[in-house]
Amino acid sequence: MGLRAQASNLAVLHAADVLQPLLLLPYAARVLGPEHFGQYAYALSIGQIASTVVDYGFHWTAQREAASARHEPATLAAILAEVCVTKMVLLLVVTLVGLAAADSFLALSKPMFLSVMLISVGSIMFPAWLFIGLERAWQAAIGVVVARVLALIAFFAMVKSPGQLDIAVATQAAIPLISGVVTLPFLVAFGLGGFRSVSLSRIAAQLRNGWRGFLFTFVERALMTLPVPLVEHFGGYAAAGQYSIAEKFVSATRPFFRVMSETFLPRVAFYARHDPAAGIALVWRSLSTLIVGASLSLFLYFFAPYLILHLFGSGYSDAIPIVRTMAVLPVLMNANICTSNLYMFNFGHERAWAILTVIGLAVFLALAYILSRHMLNPSIGVVAAIIARESVVLVVSAAFFLKFAAGRARTPSPQSVAEALPSVAATRSLRASAVLLAPRWGGQPRSER
Repeated sequence: MGLRAQASNLAVLHAADVLQPLLLLPYAARVLGPEHFGQYAYALSIGQIASTVVDYGFHWTAQREAASARHEPATLAAILAEVCVTKMVLLLVVTLVGLAAADSFLALSKPMFLSVMLISVGSIMFPAWLFIGLERAWQAAIGVVVARVLALIAFFAMVKSPGQLDIAVATQAAIPLISGVVTLPFLVAFGLGGFRSVSLSRIAAQLRNGWRGFLFTFVERALMTLPVPLVEHFGGYAAAGQYSIAEKFVSATRPFFRVMSETFLPRVAFYARHDPAAGIALVWRSLSTLIVGASLSLFLYFFAPYLILHLFGSGYSDAIPIVRTMAVLPVLMNANICTSNLYMFNFGHERAWAILTVIGLAVFLALAYILSRHMLNPSIGVVAAIIARESVVLVVSAAFFLKFAAGRARTPSPQSVAEALPSVAATRSLRASAVLLAPRWGGQPRSER
């Protein structure tokens, strides 16, 4: 499948993920009422956190493994089986911990907690990482669209009062499970042979391989959830509300970056193993998307303020300087996807990629606390800390890319050459064009180990 087709299918998938909750929001808020709607949102957020632990970063590491072994059916079957079994182990642990915390630490009943754990069960049955890694995003898109539509219909048909809160939560938590059922026929081709090779050592290996992806996912989720509590702590609920309105405009740009990342990542992962020169060239090509990132930044700066006043009224005018300060974020996030996620993660710098993730979080936390405490507008302080974090990641990842990419592009490893031999005829033209596209840099080939 071509990159354009992959991007189009991913756009459909993520559009369904964004539009269905928006269509549901007015009805759910009106029928459930403020208090029960808050419980509904809280329950689903707990389910998402639990799912983050069960998924354990396999969307990064397992997707990369599948992408690089796309022509090896036995290997793919083994990867799928190992990830599924590892997730089952994590699911058991998270469920036991959650049941122990329900009705006490968690403001959820045990039945409600079990309902939201359908999200994690569905993540096992619906291996979106596999479809995306094999560049079959259309299969994942079919599952997500069907599941989202059915969940929307079920919510409208079955939820009529606040007393049906448990049904409201279950209809939405079951979306990944329904997606898994819909896409099950696509997985039949992989067979069950991979489960025969699963062992404790292979589960442990998957946990070792996946922890850096889990760390990155955990940090990204923390960076999206921590700013509001920080702003509320230093500026109060009104300041948190103003920040939340501004942040919604940045969140509206994130689907583009997910589509971009999931379009390029499988192909870059495949090339990194079989044809490093083509992989480096593709990372360079991905930098052309900075035009879109810059356009989104300009939109936030010039047009978002007018939308805030038009949609939310003058009472939210304090969100305007916040969104204008945030305007630089889309172009920074765009660049970081290219140099950090596409290059560092796939070309032998995964350890440095994980360390950089932790350093970025530390920079954000330190600056957010200091700036929010001393600035008149704590929201601007938090935004400045986010910008500093993205800038640190960009400077370091760009340095890695510029220093090591030329050597990797010119000199593929002997292992890569050996693995690529069976497909030399099929990839010869791609390799030739990639070498022509790759930029020429001086110096000797180098790589980080």
